[in-house]
Amino acid sequence: MADIKFACPNCGQHITCDELWGGHQLDCPSCKNPLVVPAPAGPPPAAQHAAPRPLVPKAPATPEPRLAINTGHAAAQSAANAPQRTIPIRNLTPPPPKKKNPIVTYSIYAMVLIALGVGVYFGYPWISRMQHRVTTASNEAAKNSDGGEVGHIANLNKVLAATEPGRAPVDGSTAGPRQRRTGVGQQIPMANGGGSDAASTSATEGQPLIPAVWTLDLTKARIPDGRANGSLAGTNFVPETARVDPVGSAQVLRLVQGQAISPDREVLIYLHLKGGEKLGGQALNVSQDMSGAGVPQVTKRWKTNPKYAPQYKSFTSGYAMRLELGQLADGAMPGKIFLALPDPEQSVVAGTFRATIITNVPVMDTTAQAPVAVPSTPTSADAAMQARYGLRRGQ
Repeated sequence: MADIKFACPNCGQHITCDELWGGHQLDCPSCKNPLVVPAPAGPPPAAQHAAPRPLVPKAPATPEPRLAINTGHAAAQSAANAPQRTIPIRNLTPPPPKKKNPIVTYSIYAMVLIALGVGVYFGYPWISRMQHRVTTASNEAAKNSDGGEVGHIANLNKVLAATEPGRAPVDGSTAGPRQRRTGVGQQIPMANGGGSDAASTSATEGQPLIPAVWTLDLTKARIPDGRANGSLAGTNFVPETARVDPVGSAQVLRLVQGQAISPDREVLIYLHLKGGEKLGGQALNVSQDMSGAGVPQVTKRWKTNPKYAPQYKSFTSGYAMRLELGQLADGAMPGKIFLALPDPEQSVVAGTFRATIITNVPVMDTTAQAPVAVPSTPTSADAAMQARYGLRRGQ
């Protein structure tokens, strides 16, 4: 009986078995992996006409088929000479990129443009309204401030320089308020007779000083029946002078302690009258939650050192004030005030006062002056013009 020799397809071990094992499955004695024994070579030509073999081979006569493997050095050499199994590796190339549909791309661009258009359509009116509100608020603030705090102080100093008794005006002319001239050179009498702040000061000096109580609750604000007093920037404040100065379009009520031109402490209230409205007879109630053009601007001025100019701070809202102005009489106006500022020092002033109305602001002399004729001296060019054309230059 012929033997079948083959190698294990898994480990390359050389195996020898009977031809009866051909086509049957067995386990490799070396790697224990299942394998199929290859079929033996075909029978010789003479045996091709023999009777067909049964499909199921007969069992071998011996108890177990003969199966042997090479051992020792021969087996190692056979294993070395056996072909090694290699794992096939394919280089996988990335799939080609998918082509984008141009319709999808154009749709995305169209959606972005539509979104931008909708944003501009609805956003531009909103931005315009916000800009209009900011512009309106800025205009109202500029209207109330008449050029800002620095402009107010500069204009106020000009008024004081022109109306302060015995003080030389800033333009170097004679001291004291000037009389305004008409076109024919006649004088216009001053409305208040040229009086100073001494009248208003003497009218309130005899009144008692009742301390003011600071509060921002307008319902609890009380005006004592006594001379206006309180505290300003952490220091006692007893106004020595009360006056109303025109500054721009505002009438500024000033409660001054010290000199009017450079006060030690001062409160300024900017009153804007309506068209045709006259000063006197007004009553103002301003609560801390009010704001806008109808709220007067309030400025406090104080000196930290007598050698230096006064500092100032303005409030357009957040304060509480009750102000009652009486009717004008003899160039003065009585009044009552309660004012509490929202500063850390809790500045407050309350009581009665009598303010002098300052109206004689100097103005420029508008008298028309006749031009002075200057005789002209004939020149050589004039002589040449007259000799050639019969005319003098300038005719």
